[in-house]
Amino acid sequence: MRAASASTRITDPYRAGVVLGESLAELQPEVVFLFSSIHEAVPELLSGFYDGLEHDSTIVVGNTGDGCFETGGVSDFGAAALALASQGKVRWRLERIDGLQDTIEGKLERLIERLQEEDGEPCWAYLASDFRVDVSRVEAILRNRSRFPIAGGLAMDDRRGMNCFLYVNREIVNDALIVLAAYGDLDFSIVLGNSQRPVGRPGHIDDAALNQIHRIDGIGASDFFERETGKPVLQTDRGILSVRLVDPGHPGEERLRSIMVKEPVNAGSMSFFGGVTAGDSIQVCQASQEIMIAELQTLAETLRDTQRIPAGVLVISCTGRKAFLGALIENEVSALRNVFSPELPLAGFASRGEIAPRRTDSGYTHNLFHNMTYVAVVFWQ
Repeated sequence: MRAASASTRITDPYRAGVVLGESLAELQPEVVFLFSSIHEAVPELLSGFYDGLEHDSTIVVGNTGDGCFETGGVSDFGAAALALASQGKVRWRLERIDGLQDTIEGKLERLIERLQEEDGEPCWAYLASDFRVDVSRVEAILRNRSRFPIAGGLAMDDRRGMNCFLYVNREIVNDALIVLAAYGDLDFSIVLGNSQRPVGRPGHIDDAALNQIHRIDGIGASDFFERETGKPVLQTDRGILSVRLVDPGHPGEERLRSIMVKEPVNAGSMSFFGGVTAGDSIQVCQASQEIMIAELQTLAETLRDTQRIPAGVLVISCTGRKAFLGALIENEVSALRNVFSPELPLAGFASRGEIAPRRTDSGYTHNLFHNMTYVAVVFWQ
């Protein structure tokens, strides 16, 4: 595998696209992952990109985010791209679902079945979705139906929470979900980081539905939080307090859920950014910059110790981490750059939720939805 990346902060979308395309043209890529802030999400970005690339068969896939990750660091605006060329060793298939408010379960289930049955089984896939999808339903399908690792996330619009866009070759769409599946000889690793400091004692979820927890340990969810933290949940806790969920039947499949600090439907209940399930164990957690930075270094060193050479890296990281870490968010790029190369090809985006399996001694877990999580997909040479 060969890779190259490029970024730009040119404000004219067409010119920005041309610069990105020209920068990647020599590689003659099969696939390009393209990310931008919401201001660049206009058709001229894509038309400029293809004009600069001069390679019409290249698949372009990506989305808007809360800024971009690039080799040089993290930016709040502009565009970044990661290009891959496998010399024919990997076959790529791009699929899309439109209309996310209409029976997303059936549409996604049929899509996963097509990907797994019509062309053999993919070895990996990238998934991006409009953030307004019911992600609890998406996770249920990915977790129970997909037999291959999937990494990706929910598109953003610079933290405004109003609109977002996905890139599908020459089109810009929303109210959609896209999947790019890889078949063949793709050598990759997925690493995931979301360590936080535990607060209080773990509990047992007695009653929950979709993204709401009603009762924990026989008391209301908000009462459980107050019992374990010593105070009521406040608006200022958003992005600082999360919960770690563990399915007793699959102890390796831990997920973080961020708190939605708003009035719940039922008194005593609490809402979260993602699905929750009765029967899971739950642990209140507190974000820590020190823990997060140390984990990034550990992940980078673990990848270095494989003694392999990365071609490029795709990064998906929660917008909540970006807000909480502030200037320290640069460590999500520099940790990798420092152990590999200052010119490491890299691109990615800050998301409203992350999708990835965990890695265990026996391989990858089911695909899971996360909050406050850092995901890096390393494509090896």
